Amino acid sequence: MANVLAGDLSRASVMIDLGRYGEAASLLSSALAASPGSSRGWCLLSRAHLGSGNAPAAAAAAARASALDPADDWPYRLVSTSLLSMGQPTEAVSAAQEARKRAPHLWRSHVCLAQAATADGEHELAAQAAAAALALAPDVADVHVTAGKAALARGQLDEARRWQESALAIEPTHSGAINELGRISLGSRDAATAAAHFLHAARTSPGAGVFGRNTELAISRLAIRLTARAILIALSAACLIAAAAAANLPLAIAFGLLLIPLAARTARDIHRLPPQGRRHLIRLFRARSAQAGHRIQTAATRGIAALIPGRTTASKPQAGNEAPGS
Repeated sequence: MANVLAGDLSRASVMIDLGRYGEAASLLSSALAASPGSSRGWCLLSRAHLGSGNAPAAAAAAARASALDPADDWPYRLVSTSLLSMGQPTEAVSAAQEARKRAPHLWRSHVCLAQAATADGEHELAAQAAAAALALAPDVADVHVTAGKAALARGQLDEARRWQESALAIEPTHSGAINELGRISLGSRDAATAAAHFLHAARTSPGAGVFGRNTELAISRLAIRLTARAILIALSAACLIAAAAAANLPLAIAFGLLLIPLAARTARDIHRLPPQGRRHLIRLFRARSAQAGHRIQTAATRGIAALIPGRTTASKPQAGNEAPGS
């Protein structure tokens, strides 16, 4: 029985590493039903649930593991990560501190605490934990990524960028570090570069949905800025033409000097996007144009209907069944 359980746990661990979280959870559930006393099995099940996005189930599995082996730090780290996913950073800090008490010599426990403290806004604690992790494992990319996250939370963009670049020097395909560079670029109001980083992170780890969502955010922000610039460019061009027609050379030069940098910045931002990002941007503009056209058509139809004798005005919209924010 022990050999069967060990084999199941090994297979489940490989599945988790490959991102096959549902299969791993199914295998582990069956194995733990037959042998519920395995702390490692419950920890692996917690990891599988975290990968599937089921944080409450992950927390419950990790709690079972901690009850079986109270001296082990791993269950507490998993509880902390689960609580972070559930939006409970203060409780996550407490769980991470329990993990660090049990394994102060392991860099993972310090990284766990730094991540939780960063999310909870405890910047000094996060910096101390990140420094402790760096002292224990200076050549581990994850440690540098964590130090960069803590610096970004403090608003220190240059320091955060240096940490992520040092992480990539250690592990060039680290998707988390690439994603953090995107977040730093967004903090610097450079949506085009941010989108390029997020797309790169998504290519490096295709199964991670967060990179796709970050890409959507960056492209959306870039679209807003490009739209505003396009309006300014059109207005400047119209004023330039009018000034030239009126033979007002100083005014024409002034509008020309305004027009050139706007056009240059717009071209530069579009050029920074990789081809996939440009296609994404085009699809977004098309979708918004279609939505705008539909709204105009709907408004016109309602306006015409209101002018026809004997017709009632449009009915009030009905409340939907969705909960707010769903």
